[in-house]
Amino acid sequence: MKVTVEELAPCKKKIHVEVSKEEVEAKFQELYQELKEKAQLPGFRPGRAPLTLLKARFGGYVRDQVLEKLLPETYEKALEEAKVKPALEPKVTQVELEEGKEFTMVMEVETEPEFELDHRYTDLKVDEKSYTPSEEEVEGFLERMREQKANLSDREDGVAREGDLVVIDYQVELDGEPVEGKKGEGMSLILGRKETIPGFEEGILGRKVGETFSVEVEFPEDHYDKDLAGKRGVFVVTLKEVKERQLPELDDDFARSMGFDTLEDLRESVRKDLQAEYDRKAREEMVEQIKEQLLERYQFPLPPSPVEEKAAKRLDDEKFQYRLKGVDPDKADIDWEEKRKEIEKEVEREVRFSFILSKIAKAENIQVGEDELREEVEKVAQRLQRPLEEVADLMYRSGRLQGLSLDMLHERVLDFLLEKAKESPSQDEPDTEGEPSQTEESSQEGEGE
Repeated sequence: MKVTVEELAPCKKKIHVEVSKEEVEAKFQELYQELKEKAQLPGFRPGRAPLTLLKARFGGYVRDQVLEKLLPETYEKALEEAKVKPALEPKVTQVELEEGKEFTMVMEVETEPEFELDHRYTDLKVDEKSYTPSEEEVEGFLERMREQKANLSDREDGVAREGDLVVIDYQVELDGEPVEGKKGEGMSLILGRKETIPGFEEGILGRKVGETFSVEVEFPEDHYDKDLAGKRGVFVVTLKEVKERQLPELDDDFARSMGFDTLEDLRESVRKDLQAEYDRKAREEMVEQIKEQLLERYQFPLPPSPVEEKAAKRLDDEKFQYRLKGVDPDKADIDWEEKRKEIEKEVEREVRFSFILSKIAKAENIQVGEDELREEVEKVAQRLQRPLEEVADLMYRSGRLQGLSLDMLHERVLDFLLEKAKESPSQDEPDTEGEPSQTEESSQEGEGE
C-alpha cells in the first residue's frame, strides 16, 4: 500500500492511499470463489458456473462487498502508516474501485496537535484556597428549607400581603397599547422577594383576588428584552389567587420531617453540604490557576472543527435560554456575531487545555480503569433507574461514555498537578480564610485607614 500525506493546514492533512491491483484482484477472486460455491444458476451445478457468467450477474454486488471489506482495512492501515492521530473521524472525499485496477482513496483528517511538554508542567504554582461556611449561611439555608415546607392556604379576605404567594395574569402595555407576545397567565411569585422589576410587587400588595389593576414600572436599561429596556410601561394585572404561607417551626419535629433525628443533626448535615460546595469552589479556583499557567506555557495550533462545533452548540444553547423566556433572541439586545467570537475564544482555551491534560496523562501514565468507569456508569444508571447495560450502551452510542472517561482522566491529571504545585517550595502564604472572614478582613482594613 502506498500512502502520501499532504499538509493542508496546521492540524489538517490530506492522505492519498493506493492499494495495488494485485491485492484488489485477490479480494475480488476470493469473493467470486465464495459466490461460485453458493450460487445456483440455471444449467449449472453448484461450483460449476463460469466466472464470466458470475461477473455478468453479480459484478456490482461483488464490487460493493469488496469495497465494504477493503475500505475499513485500508483506512486503519493508512492512518497507522501516516502516523496520524485523528482529532475527529476522518472524511473520505474520494474512492475509486474497479476490478483489475488499483484501489485509490483520499481522506481529509483533522489531527491532534503536536507539541512538546518538556516537563514544564511539574513546576506550576498555586495559591492554596480554603473556605468555611459561616453560621449565618447555615441558618440561611435552613430558612430556605423551611420556606420549601411552607403550608399554603387561601387568604380569607383575599388581600395580598408581603410573604404571600400570589397567582396572576398580566399584559404589558406601552403608551396605552398592549405589546404583542408580552403577557402571561398563571404566573406565581412570592411578594417581598424582589425577584421582579422594581415596583411591580409593591403594586400588587393590598390588592384583592379578582381585581384587575395597572402597575406602572420602568424597565431597566439592561433588561433582557430590548423592546422594553429603558422604557416606561404598564402591567395590567388580574389577581387570581392569594395564598398565605405558614412556615413550620425550626425544631426537632422539622428535622424529623427532613429525615434527621434532631435539629442539630440537620444543621450539621447542612454545614457539611455547604463545606463540600466551598471545597469544590476552592478546587475550581486552584484549577483555574493551573489552567492559566499551562495555557501560557503551551501554544500550538488547534484542529478547527472541535472548536467550531462546540462554539456553535454553546451559541445555540444561549439563544435557547432566551426562547425559554419567551423572547426572540434576534430581538434581544445582543450582538450575536460578537458573542460568537467571545464564545470561540473561550472554547479555544478549553480545547487547548483538554489536549494539554491528555498529553500529560500519557507522559505520566495516568489512566482510568474499566472498573472505575463502570462504577461511574452504575451511578448514572441508578440516577436514571435504568438497567446498567442499557445505560452503558446508550452512553457508548451517543459518545457520552467516551466523554465521561475523558473527564475522569482529566480530573485525575488535575489532582496530580495540584499535588505537585502544593509541594512546590516557593509557595506564597495560603489563603485559608472563608468568605465571611474575607469580609471581616476587608472591614478591618477600612477601619485601619
